[in-house]
Amino acid sequence: MSNSVDSSTDASLKFWNEFKLERQGIADQLERSKTIPTSQLPEHFNNILQTINRLEKELTKATEYIPPYDERQYSMQIRSLVQDLETERTNLTPKPKFSFKSRKTKAKTPTTTPTTTDTPTTDTVAVKHEPGWVEDETMLRFSDISNQWLTLEDSRPPGKQSVDVSLSNLHRCVVSLLDDTIRVSALHVKNVTECVILCGSIEGSVLLYGFSRSVMAIDCHQFRMHDAVNVDILLCVSSRPIIEDCDQVRVGPLKNNEKKEPFVNYFDQMEDFNWLRKQASPHWRVLTEDEATKLNTSVVDDLEKLTSLPQKEHLDAFLEFIPKP
Repeated sequence: MSNSVDSSTDASLKFWNEFKLERQGIADQLERSKTIPTSQLPEHFNNILQTINRLEKELTKATEYIPPYDERQYSMQIRSLVQDLETERTNLTPKPKFSFKSRKTKAKTPTTTPTTTDTPTTDTVAVKHEPGWVEDETMLRFSDISNQWLTLEDSRPPGKQSVDVSLSNLHRCVVSLLDDTIRVSALHVKNVTECVILCGSIEGSVLLYGFSRSVMAIDCHQFRMHDAVNVDILLCVSSRPIIEDCDQVRVGPLKNNEKKEPFVNYFDQMEDFNWLRKQASPHWRVLTEDEATKLNTSVVDDLEKLTSLPQKEHLDAFLEFIPKP
């Protein structure tokens, strides 16, 4: 027993030292941002983001031996780095104009697609298989999009078997990351409202900042959610989920028939960093069995049936599942 404790302590100390070095290196790179030529800033910021993503993945692995309190402190520091990166990016680079490249797609039901505008409305709905922009070969980004059906089809970098996915500033969208031809290694969500997000198995972590009146069905190793209000989560997770600054969170088990070995789903063991008392947190609750069954049936089982509808109709059908105000 003593050897096990000593080993865990040594591993925690080693991780702390490595984390400090990585964190300082990221901070130094952010400080250099003001000296980087404008034309090189996108690559510069993307390199920083990839470093932060790697650091977060290392933290995910380290949760097996670091104490929960330390895990929270590390998470807060990573969150601060992400916020600093977004601040520098916003201050130093102009916001890219959103546009979709022309690409032929196969539609199950022939429709006439209206001309795409920079700000889609509920009357101009079409299936989009491409993100607003892709910043590098391992990160797919869907950003600044409303009233769209978004998938991984035709979006993945050529020759890649796994990618990280980023969803930001989405409103009234259905996002389907269900694709047998590519693995999603991590998912980052920021400022998403009135959306339905359907995911297969995520190899690593899922991190959300700003998630409201939405539904998510996801299978992952680690789940962290910040600043979420009025959301339904169908979750299959192999470690204790973490929430912070959240309210009206409802969570149930994602029906998963692919788990072959004995598996513990920690969906109902959320750690609320804003509630340290022994009593149950008032910020989240477990869906009743009937609620969870209904949501699994509506969102997961009916996916194929709903997507066979014309484009606007199947988008509207899924958006019926978002929580009411």
